[in-house]
Amino acid sequence: RQNQQQQVEQTATVTTTLEDSWFWDPENNVSSTSSSSKKDDNESPSSGTELTTIPLEAPASESEIIERLRRQLNETVQQLKKQQLENALLNEQLGQVSSENRELNENIEELDRQHEVVLENLVIGKRELQEKCAALEAQAKQRADELEAQLAEMKGRFERLEQSYTQSCQENVKLQTETEKLTTELERIVCENVEAVAALDGQLSTMRREQTELNESYSTLLKENEELRLKVVEEPFETVAKVAEDEEVILLRATIDDLTQRLEDASNERDNLQKLTAELDRSDHIGRLEREIGELQNELRSVIIDNSVQLEAKEKEYDEKVAVMRQENQTLRESIITIENREAGDERDPRLDELVRKLFDLELTQVDELEERLQTLKDADTKRLALEKKLIDSSKEINFLKAENSRIQHDKDTLHADLMQYEKECSSLMKNNDHLIAEIENLKCNKLETINENAEDSIVVLEKQLEDSHKINRSLEEEYREINCKLEEALEEKEELLTKVTLLESKQNEQKLHSRELEQALSVARAEKDSFERQLENARLSESHRTEELNAELESVRAQLTTINEDHAALVHKLQQLQQSSTDNLHTWESRLEAMQGELKAKEIELEQARVSTVSSQHSDTELEEVRSRLQSELTTAQEQYQMELEKQKQTIDSLAQQKADLVQLVTTKHNESVQYHAEIQRLNQLLNEHNEQASRPCSECVSLREKVQDYERLSDQIQFLREKSDILTTNLMTEQTNQRVALQEKQELLEQKNNLQRDLDRLRQHLMEIEDAHTQETVELQQRYDETRCKLASLEEEVKKSTNALTSASIRANQQAETLQTQYQLLLQQRDELNAKLSSADDRDQKNQASLTNLQCALEQFQMNRERDIELATVNIRKDLERARSREEQLRGDVKLLQQQLNDAKNGLLAAARISDQLEISQVTVASLKTERK
Repeated sequence: RQNQQQQVEQTATVTTTLEDSWFWDPENNVSSTSSSSKKDDNESPSSGTELTTIPLEAPASESEIIERLRRQLNETVQQLKKQQLENALLNEQLGQVSSENRELNENIEELDRQHEVVLENLVIGKRELQEKCAALEAQAKQRADELEAQLAEMKGRFERLEQSYTQSCQENVKLQTETEKLTTELERIVCENVEAVAALDGQLSTMRREQTELNESYSTLLKENEELRLKVVEEPFETVAKVAEDEEVILLRATIDDLTQRLEDASNERDNLQKLTAELDRSDHIGRLEREIGELQNELRSVIIDNSVQLEAKEKEYDEKVAVMRQENQTLRESIITIENREAGDERDPRLDELVRKLFDLELTQVDELEERLQTLKDADTKRLALEKKLIDSSKEINFLKAENSRIQHDKDTLHADLMQYEKECSSLMKNNDHLIAEIENLKCNKLETINENAEDSIVVLEKQLEDSHKINRSLEEEYREINCKLEEALEEKEELLTKVTLLESKQNEQKLHSRELEQALSVARAEKDSFERQLENARLSESHRTEELNAELESVRAQLTTINEDHAALVHKLQQLQQSSTDNLHTWESRLEAMQGELKAKEIELEQARVSTVSSQHSDTELEEVRSRLQSELTTAQEQYQMELEKQKQTIDSLAQQKADLVQLVTTKHNESVQYHAEIQRLNQLLNEHNEQASRPCSECVSLREKVQDYERLSDQIQFLREKSDILTTNLMTEQTNQRVALQEKQELLEQKNNLQRDLDRLRQHLMEIEDAHTQETVELQQRYDETRCKLASLEEEVKKSTNALTSASIRANQQAETLQTQYQLLLQQRDELNAKLSSADDRDQKNQASLTNLQCALEQFQMNRERDIELATVNIRKDLERARSREEQLRGDVKLLQQQLNDAKNGLLAAARISDQLEISQVTVASLKTERK
């Protein structure tokens, strides 16, 4: 019994360990289950195949049978637990699959919603496109009107540009003559400014002397520096050298102060030179020399500043050295005091004592103090080496400064050579001037005093005139540049206008050809009408009516002239006001510019003073440069604003000038029309007088002639009506052409819309393809999971089969347990069937989703087909409209042909009337001959 109890406890512990060690890996579930089964086989001695190998007929005791049955029961219990856990895992997987199906259903519903939204957006887009089409039709009509107005304006601008171009050419010729005059005056003034150049040469010589003095002072400073270095090397431990170094430092400071004072003097002299050169800036050569002198002065400044910085650094180093030496001296004194206070120790070597006393003033007994002195000596040696390195570096820097000084001297020599050459030229000019003066003295010996006074006055006047001429020259050059820019712009505009004018002229020529044909026909009719009017001069009523109409037209023309004159006067007044305002604005901006220039000059003077006062401080230099840059930026902004205002004023003046030119052209045209009307009135008055004279004579055929006159008037009315009708037809043709252009534009817009819709459809197709790919991936994953579950079920079935074999090989008493296992197996089969049913339902849902996707694709294809049908219907409508327009054009052409036929009929009638008039004249001649024969 005790053994049995121990075996039962062992089996219980094994089952608990198995339950605790069992785990689930969703990715490697088969391996986990197999590993667990292997563990069970290894741990349980009577599991699996061992049960099958036991013979049933072998004699065994009841205790052994009970133990075997208990073992089998434990194993079956473990297997049941495993199956329950696997069932739980399968249930979890089924829950995941159901959640994924739900998500798929939600995604499908979202796709349906998105599809509805897309359809609504497409309907809204269609409406918006229709509205845009209507708006574009209205805009096209407006643009056609605007283009016609712009054509008229462009013609006027072209004529104005031609006028402005001729004026600018004349102004350029004038400016060239004025510039030639100014150049001659400048040459004359340069000849007179030789004395100023000589003064500048003297000032340059003084600057050279000062530079030589500065070089000498620099060389003396270098010598002093070398002497100080030698003293430091020779006497490192003497206190007397320290006092000398202090004095040398004081001398160096004094020299630095002298150099700064000289710098200030040099800067003041430089300012004076700048003022003189600003007053004598008459030629480009002098300006170039001034720039070179300024560069040399800047380089001198930089060299002097570097020297001062180096001297200050060396002064600091020497101060540090003096402080160190004082500290060493103090330590030595303290050591001496301690030595005197201490007692003498044991006897030592007298030579060593003497050496120590000579060198350090110490006894050999003072070992600590001797070690301290040795350490101090070592430190002094290291410091000496560091000082020697620093001196070597300073010597290198001095050599570099000497090289820079030599370069500056070379630049100076080149400038001196240029100055000598300029002096030679000035001397030659002076000789010529002396020669001219001698000739003038020979000519005017009697009036020397008065001439000299007058010459001085004339020189002052000429200087003033020269300054004025400089200003005028600069202003003229600026105006010349602006005029050149304007000319270039005008030429570009002219080329553009010429291209546009050529196109318009080609169109006008086509229209003119058609109008000339009609005018020729009308001119023929008018000529015939004039011939009939000359023959029928007895029609007083018609002529009086015509005279009244002409008088009314004259009055209307006079009224128009009065209104045009009033408008012209008003525009002239507005032009004067605008010119005054522009001149006022120019004056204000010029005053502002002058004020800004004055402020800038003042700020520049302040900057120069600040530079002189703060040469040593680099930070202040940067601040001054920032202030100067800010002022320059403000000045540039002010100049830009001034230029913008000038351009605006010039544009307004140009526009007003163009308006003025248009008005002048209108006035001239109206004046010419009034002159023509006046001439026609005079001609008609003459005709009236002739009619009155002929009316006094008796006429036998007046009634017939009056009837003919009425017929001719009817014909003239018909011709006028036909002319008006032809004008209406031409306008209709123009409107139809514009409508055709609008229809073509609409067609292009519809094609663009079609392309956009095609792009949207392609994008939707791509989106659907992506959705299909995702759905296929999900179905593949579900299929994989389904295969995995099948594999698991197969493994379970195999394990169940093994368990059934084991149970059949067992004893009969385990049959009840086998029945229970069969029931559990049936439950597992039911669960498997349920899982299969769920998987089939998931497949059904998947099929439904695929069906919904296919429906969506069908709906999209149907929508695309409907859209293409709409586009085809729109294109058919547009084609119908075009065909209607063409039919209208053909009808209009037929009407024009009918009108031409009517004109030809009218011409034939006029020719018949001319024949009748010829026959009347012949009959009159025959009647007159018959009357003479009767007499």
